[in-house]
Amino acid sequence: MLQIDAVRRRAEGIRGVREVVPTSGRSPQFASFLVGLLDELPPDVTKLARVTVFTSGTISISRVLLGQVRQTFRRNVSELDAVEKILRDPPVLTAIDHSLVLNDDNHTIRSKIELADIGLAILQGEKEKLESLRSSILQRTAPDKEESSKMEKKQPNVGLDLTQGMEFQFSLPASSMKHVDQCLSDISSMNKLVKKIATNGKSTVFLYGNGGVAYTPLIPRPLYQKLSQLRNSRMDSRPVYVALGSRDRFFCAFYDGSFTLKGPKELDKELKQCLKPPRSVAFANAWDSYFVVLDNGEWKYHGRSIPVGLKEKLHERKGKTDLVCVNLGPSGEWFLKAENGRMWWGGVSKDTDKAIMDLLDDGHAIHMLDFGDDGSYFVSYD
Repeated sequence: MLQIDAVRRRAEGIRGVREVVPTSGRSPQFASFLVGLLDELPPDVTKLARVTVFTSGTISISRVLLGQVRQTFRRNVSELDAVEKILRDPPVLTAIDHSLVLNDDNHTIRSKIELADIGLAILQGEKEKLESLRSSILQRTAPDKEESSKMEKKQPNVGLDLTQGMEFQFSLPASSMKHVDQCLSDISSMNKLVKKIATNGKSTVFLYGNGGVAYTPLIPRPLYQKLSQLRNSRMDSRPVYVALGSRDRFFCAFYDGSFTLKGPKELDKELKQCLKPPRSVAFANAWDSYFVVLDNGEWKYHGRSIPVGLKEKLHERKGKTDLVCVNLGPSGEWFLKAENGRMWWGGVSKDTDKAIMDLLDDGHAIHMLDFGDDGSYFVSYD
């Protein structure tokens, strides 16, 4: 929990920072600052940033790009030194093509329908939370450790099984930002941990808790129809892994071993031969291009638009079969992580590279980096 008065005192000592619209009251919930007010008159609005610090630890950074206001968020910030670092050097944002924001009536109606469906999914999560609490009260006993261990062993070894919770940084279209932050806030309010994330820039899917799923509007229609049917389903038919790509391609695996896919036929044939769900699936720019990491760390790729840098790194590592995940972007971006925790990436913008290096310099461990259209990204870290 951040103390707003302490944040203000830190901000007072930073050149070019001024609080805007000061909040009043004994316990303000946020403070907003304009950063970059130096000696230049009139100031260049493209160099200014509005940084809003919330007591919850969420920090919003707003900038003007291509004539539009865009935001990025840092969550779970608890140290004043971290707040001061952002105020002194707010993250820069990658320009996003406004064509990602669809404003026609059909998409507007669909967005409203899907937002309502997200609300229902959140209520279902609250229901499960209350039922779990009721069960624990009635039993008055803790779960047997041996039985709990057996249950954990039954879970497929898919992708990044992040049970300790994650923090996030992302740069997405303005239309997606508010929905992503709302999903994260709602999941946090249920005391659930996000385990896996997939994004293509315009839409994002979160897997959380014990089979829970949340998603923003404009996910691929077939995936939306599938997920919306699973709200009251059994655990074995809920999603355990999901990947999103450009052109509405997607892959979603379920605990019962089944999957649904919109993508190249070669990938469908490959996955049907697998006895267990893969660790990761990624889609490159061309429709037929994909990279799949199997459950044992082996990997295969296909297509003409697999990034050269990624292929060179795989060759440099002599084809080691120890991969945890590989993610690809629509503009040649790639991210690779091995079982020993080492990771490599390439094809990203300078802004994205700087965001990653800043996190590493601050001592964070990167869990996952996913990419979307026009330089958008989503990074999770501890």
